[in-house]
Amino acid sequence: MLLFFNQRQGRVRSGILAAIERFGAPEVVEHAGGLRVRVSGATEVQSLFAVERTGELMRPIGVVVYVRDTFERITVLHMVVADEYAAGGLHGDLHLPLRLVHAVRRIARRTSGIRHVELLYTHRRLRAAVA
Repeated sequence: MLLFFNQRQGRVRSGILAAIERFGAPEVVEHAGGLRVRVSGATEVQSLFAVERTGELMRPIGVVVYVRDTFERITVLHMVVADEYAAGGLHGDLHLPLRLVHAVRRIARRTSGIRHVELLYTHRRLRAAVA
């Protein structure tokens, strides 16, 4: 497969590489009967999975990995969604990536001291207090 990167994709790629360099490479591991994401560095990260339920079957369709790297900031390190939930996918109209970021913002609002949520890939900082 041949991939072409436009300027935005180049920023995303450099953000991914910066996150891996700073915090370590992410890996999904089984933990206590469920899934967990950890990074190879010493940092403990949190992860929030989006799950699709069809009858009794469930499958992960997205995950956002984040860390409280300062007293006032949560930084989103990585986010992945299944192809059909990405922009242009069959379920892209559900805006799963945006919903995952909003979920982290809700967590930030409920966490004492957090004032900002930073998206490492975009170098944007969101105020945690804003819905």
